[in-house]
Amino acid sequence: MQAFGFDKFGGPAVFQTIEKPTPTPKAGQVAIDVIGFGFNPYDASLRRGDQATARPLPFPIIPGQDVVGKISALGEGVTDYAIGDIVMNHRPLRGYSEVVTASLAKVAPKSAALSFLDAAALPNVGTVAYALVHSLGQLQKDQNVAVIGASGSVGSLAVQLAKYAGARVLAIAGERHKDFIHWLTPDDVYYYDGVAKRDNAWAQRFDLVVDAATMGANGELAAWLVKPTGIVTTVGETSTIPAAAGVTLRAAGGKQETSDHDILMYFNHMADTYGLTIRVADNVPFSAAGVQQAHELLDQGGVPGKIVAVRPHGRTTRHTPPKQ
Repeated sequence: MQAFGFDKFGGPAVFQTIEKPTPTPKAGQVAIDVIGFGFNPYDASLRRGDQATARPLPFPIIPGQDVVGKISALGEGVTDYAIGDIVMNHRPLRGYSEVVTASLAKVAPKSAALSFLDAAALPNVGTVAYALVHSLGQLQKDQNVAVIGASGSVGSLAVQLAKYAGARVLAIAGERHKDFIHWLTPDDVYYYDGVAKRDNAWAQRFDLVVDAATMGANGELAAWLVKPTGIVTTVGETSTIPAAAGVTLRAAGGKQETSDHDILMYFNHMADTYGLTIRVADNVPFSAAGVQQAHELLDQGGVPGKIVAVRPHGRTTRHTPPKQ
């Protein structure tokens, strides 16, 4: 089988096609023929060598945390799935591959309400958003929630998670994302670069403030919004948040008590019963050249949503009548 990785650190051009043996699932695992995978900023940091000290890995390195595909083999003891099932998989590495193996705790069926593009984009940002709102944010019904970076992949899911849980939500984003924010149906919106100024009524009003902006770079705003006894969760460092002594600060990262399987099933239920909008910015070719293209976009920054590589997988609906 083919995978897409690199044997030296550098720019997007280091990616190449790597021939590897097709993996065989162990007990409690499934093999997945990959239909699509997603790209994350972490993948680019691996490629540049930024993680070489914190997470030394042998070459060749094959990134990839998001996968959607079709189960092609079952490991011993697996009874919950059948060959041919379409599933999502959140994984630590090696998603940029034609075939992967995964444990059942990392796999969930793909809801019919989600497209393959959605499913390839969801696993990593979905688990991060769930942590920010639920595992770390401890959200409760009827609370007031502010989401900074609401137009991004993680932030937009955080808005929807909070709304789904019965919270009142302030979405904070750039005004260029106005049309997209409209579809998330927040209760209030603050465009930080727009004409409207901060509403003083928002000061110290929010039970939970989620800073999902790039690198969690809005500590001052989060501290201004949160209640004196509230919670701030962030994708960045808690040390950048000048909050009052009674405020609880929590950063995303680390293992959650809720399994990836259960988190993905939660999103499936949202998609089936409430609706789920996943922001996909681009679908690149399922090839080394496509991976290079995606990483060029990651390096440029400012991409409004996830980048995915989803290859043709056959029709799932019929749009034209059959030939007579």
